[in-house]
Amino acid sequence: MNRRDAIKNATLLLGGVLSASAISGVMAGCKAEPKGSGWAPKFFTAEEGSTLEAIVDRIIPKTDTPGAKDAGVHNFIDQLMAEFYQDKDKAAFRDGLKAIEAEAKSAHGKSFAALKPEEQDAVLTKFDAEAYAEGRKPEDPPHFFKTMKELTVLGFCTSEVGATEFLKYDPVPGAYHGCIPYSEVGAAWATS
Repeated sequence: MNRRDAIKNATLLLGGVLSASAISGVMAGCKAEPKGSGWAPKFFTAEEGSTLEAIVDRIIPKTDTPGAKDAGVHNFIDQLMAEFYQDKDKAAFRDGLKAIEAEAKSAHGKSFAALKPEEQDAVLTKFDAEAYAEGRKPEDPPHFFKTMKELTVLGFCTSEVGATEFLKYDPVPGAYHGCIPYSEVGAAWATS
């Protein structure tokens, strides 16, 4: 799948809005790649990295297809923040991760990454409700959790795993089969 088509598909999934930083990161070659369990964040602290990894895993969890964590979306977001986002956006994202950690510790007494999946979902549901509240004005800065979800979907849909196993990428015009019995074709068509 070419990168422009992946961005177009991800943009359609996200409602047509992507930040210039996210687009420039993808166009520059930033992509989600699994790095194994020894992942060391470039931009985030180790604790923020664990929180980020747990969040993307709850936004797109593993089912019969790999999830965002399996696709390395946390690596993708870390790389975008390290190399493409402006300082004010980086600070807002980092503050959002801190708010999720604070909510997890306040509600459950543990860090977000240590919570059970249903507890994590309860914390994220609160932030999701804030991000998509009816009273938000278009001129308000984007809520951290909306950005988190957008980057998770973008990273997942532009990853190899997301594009091939989730989006069911089918190359066009398809495979070439040079020698097949006429009985399987049924008719031959000319296009010019």
